[in-house]
Amino acid sequence: MHRTQIYLQNDLYDTLKSRAASMRVSISELIRRTLERDIHKDPVVDAQAYFERLQPLESFAAVDAETYVRNIRSQSRILRQSDAT
Repeated sequence: MHRTQIYLQNDLYDTLKSRAASMRVSISELIRRTLERDIHKDPVVDAQAYFERLQPLESFAAVDAETYVRNIRSQSRILRQSDAT
């Protein structure tokens, strides 16, 4: 095991201290457990979950995303130049 020193914002430290006490573990143990759990998460699954939770802005709620992107791309000078080559 390695010893390290980190700096935490006061509110984060207070939250860690409170949670560790409620779990009856040290702050170090809580940090180790949390890091271990986070490191083993599948980033692809996390990304999928993130995008599944996304909601459109109110101003775009009635806009079809594919049509919107296609319209923007059709107006792009860069894309028109690359199509010509």
